[in-house]
Amino acid sequence: QFGRTFQDRSHVFRVRARPRGVSSGARVVNYNVRGRRGNIVQVYPSVEYDFVPTDLEVSVGDLVHFQWTGSDANANGNQGNG
Repeated sequence: QFGRTFQDRSHVFRVRARPRGVSSGARVVNYNVRGRRGNIVQVYPSVEYDFVPTDLEVSVGDLVHFQWTGSDANANGNQGNG
């Protein structure tokens, strides 16, 4: 087998301090999304966009942080580009 070159798919994220006015004792729940757009059969085992956790339970006074990341890695016109 010949040597192969792989794409750098590393990601960077930053954790920030809580905004002013949000107490250190407040419960902050991260509501995330997973999956991708396009033909998921071509990129198995990926899934269509879905929220995590599937069942989100919060109480009065809880804060919800919506976190969305996505990928549109195909050049224009390629299959699966939605």
